[in-house]
Amino acid sequence: MLAHTRVRPAPFVPELRLHLADDSLELWEVTQVAVDHGEIPPPFWAFVWAGGQAVARHLLDHPETVGGRRVVDIATGSGLVAIAAKVAGATEVTAYDVDELAIAATRLNARLNNVTLEAVVADVRDVDPVDAIVTVGDVFYDERIAAVMLAELSRLARAGARVLVGDPHRAYLPRDQLEVIASYEVDVETDIEDAPVKPAVVARLCG
Repeated sequence: MLAHTRVRPAPFVPELRLHLADDSLELWEVTQVAVDHGEIPPPFWAFVWAGGQAVARHLLDHPETVGGRRVVDIATGSGLVAIAAKVAGATEVTAYDVDELAIAATRLNARLNNVTLEAVVADVRDVDPVDAIVTVGDVFYDERIAAVMLAELSRLARAGARVLVGDPHRAYLPRDQLEVIASYEVDVETDIEDAPVKPAVVARLCG
């Protein structure tokens, strides 16, 4: 992880610094053999994605969204949104990801930004209903994953959580089930996206 990343600001959330990959192609090539053998997931934790950056930006600009509340961040990746929630005043933040390396990256990045949070290796299906703000970014890029995420996030919303989704209009975004609360033009890195700026929304999932 440390061999293939360096500390630098997130493009759209420069207040926060993360361990990020400089050469996405090299990192993906290094991990591809292990990915193909099912040993580790792709290194999503080494990059900041448009949807997550939109949610992080929204929380920092509108700290009343999470101030004094518990936050649960699903598919945390680098931990960007979880860290932003804590900086914005959340009393308790738990970050979940199925990838152990993502959880390790989240812990490293939390320490880098001088925040304390809990990071847990777990699937969204393992998350119990909570009276909390639930955040998730960039999970509607794949049909199978999107279906699982929508079902589980809807379960949490019906149980009383306020579910906030960040997404740059990926193919499987459930637009008819979302209430858009903010729109952004997000600065991204062109080696992982098809343009230097991606339009993205932050929206509440209607349970």
